[in-house]
Amino acid sequence: MDRSVPPILYSVDLLECEALLAIGQGEIIATFGAALRRAGATIVDEVSHTFPETGLTCVFILSESHAVLHTWPETGTVNIDIFSCSTRLKSLEAIDDLSRAFGARRVTVQEVPRADGRHASSGERH
Repeated sequence: MDRSVPPILYSVDLLECEALLAIGQGEIIATFGAALRRAGATIVDEVSHTFPETGLTCVFILSESHAVLHTWPETGTVNIDIFSCSTRLKSLEAIDDLSRAFGARRVTVQEVPRADGRHASSGERH
């Protein structure tokens, strides 16, 4: 990981995803991975779990850190977390790509800068 860049977590809600019910779970995983790769991610491992008759959870371990996707097809909701310590990974591009692929009518993105061990706050609790 690039230690010169403070780590950032993008926490995303894709809402009212019109295409979610029409896309198979394997295709959702492939779409997630392809969007991350196009955004500059290097995927080193993957694990996913499907929940019978509902959604799925997919985790990609990246050389830049990790990315997680959860789906709720019955409500048209996709939650995504992308954590990266590298400017090489263009997380917002991946988010835009996934929003289009899943037909999201509404998108919320929270950008959360994280401490990297060198910039820890003195107000931390242990």
